[in-house]
Amino acid sequence: MSQNQKQSLSVKQKSDLILRSLVGEKCMDAWWNSPNKAFGMQKPIDVPAIEVFNYLLDQMEAPH
Repeated sequence: MSQNQKQSLSVKQKSDLILRSLVGEKCMDAWWNSPNKAFGMQKPIDVPAIEVFNYLLDQMEAPH
């Protein structure tokens, strides 16, 4: 496994922690594998991990 792949896994794991708090454990797989407007209707799983992570961070900071 390359250093970039290890880093991506780490970012993915951090994204999962944030996502779990936003949508709950049961909805995580569906969120990763469904088209998302924030990523031009791409599935988040197909978007660079750091882009997804930054998006999720923004969602955590957004006023609700």
